[in-house]
Amino acid sequence: MDNPTKKSNISSYIKTGLFFLVAGVLIIYIVIGLFLPDQSVKVFGFKPYVIVTNSMEPVLKVNDLVVVKKADTENLEVDDIITFRADINYDGEKEVVTHYVYSMTGTGDNLIIRTHPYFVNSADYTPDFWVLNSDDILGEYMFNVPKLGYVVEFVKSPFGIAAIVVNIGVIAGIVYLMKNGKDKKEI
Repeated sequence: MDNPTKKSNISSYIKTGLFFLVAGVLIIYIVIGLFLPDQSVKVFGFKPYVIVTNSMEPVLKVNDLVVVKKADTENLEVDDIITFRADINYDGEKEVVTHYVYSMTGTGDNLIIRTHPYFVNSADYTPDFWVLNSDDILGEYMFNVPKLGYVVEFVKSPFGIAAIVVNIGVIAGIVYLMKNGKDKKEI
């Protein structure tokens, strides 16, 4: 005869193990994202970015969440969408940009990539003024989730972080009180 308590314990161990596995992966992802943000694509194979300008509308809109994968620069083609770092203001700071590939010349370390924003008419294509090399490429477009950038930006804000911490505290308190009340009933 099967022992229901033993099955329940095994199920509980599996659930606990899965929880800690997922939590551990998320913690590693967050730590790498905080301290080595450009490396998370290399480590995990993907990374989300939020679109902050209208240069790709209507294809990608402001506050869309774009997920990019590790880019193989040798296989990129004209009109692929890539995410990269470029000094768009000539202020010495490189910003994250998502645009189409306009042209590619050279190979390997000598690869030169030009990009362009969205244009309705291909005759209007004008390349961006910056020039990229393979080190500037953060990733190649996989897919986007409309409007999810609002959530990401909220979570990154001080108010969003405070709201998450307070909610975790409230949930932990409820779980503690429920467990504590259940233990008293068993006595």
